[in-house]
Amino acid sequence: MKCAQKPCTVSPAAPPQLSQTDPPLVCLREQVQKRLSALGLKELYLPHLTLTKPSGPHVPILLPDPSVLRTRKRIVVLINDSMHNDLGILAYRLLAREPGLNGGSVINFAKELASRSPSTCNLGAQTKLSKDGAGIEHVEHAPGLVVLNTAQLLYSHKFNNTLSFRSWNCLPRPSRSHGSVQMHAENEVPGHGSPEEHVRSVFETVVLRPEYVAADAEIYIVAIEKGFRHLLDALKRDCKCPIYRPPSSPLSPVFE
Repeated sequence: MKCAQKPCTVSPAAPPQLSQTDPPLVCLREQVQKRLSALGLKELYLPHLTLTKPSGPHVPILLPDPSVLRTRKRIVVLINDSMHNDLGILAYRLLAREPGLNGGSVINFAKELASRSPSTCNLGAQTKLSKDGAGIEHVEHAPGLVVLNTAQLLYSHKFNNTLSFRSWNCLPRPSRSHGSVQMHAENEVPGHGSPEEHVRSVFETVVLRPEYVAADAEIYIVAIEKGFRHLLDALKRDCKCPIYRPPSSPLSPVFE
């Protein structure tokens, strides 16, 4: 696995945890994003709603090209845990173990969805996609998957990246005796100040907008660990929340 980052060096003043800017984790995320991109999943930056990374506060989510997503009759929305997992990562502890990059991230899940798509199920896609690092042959074969980002909600102006709370606390400090970098209102992304706000914003600006998802599409929600709580809190805070639909509507939650 190649990476453009410099070899990891340990400084006596560095915190004991690995931060988002440390080369080992950067390499892992780069490989995960590369493989997800090969499966047709791209980063959409909110609240700008652009596929190009902006210079300013933003939060990325994963989804296929909007022109492809609009054609899907079934959409899976994945709300990950908000503790330490970055975008598309299910568990860092699994990335370096037997499950590997595919099992420790949403790659295997995306591959399974892509292989079951009506446009690919008759082309032996499951066998092709089972190979490590394999991708789809055409952009139209991308899975109807939207991956939220409930952990990386703190924006760093220095790195032009959104960080999780753990990564923020691991930002470089002048010395070991200094506290963590202070958080200010400027480090919040409008509409994404908390996981609950992030969930609401994604549904309001992406999932429930016809520019991205067809009005008659069936939407299935998979909430993992604390993602389940964030979804319920988003619903509980405002009963008129657009996430809520009557039981007869095709919006089905799946909690794990």
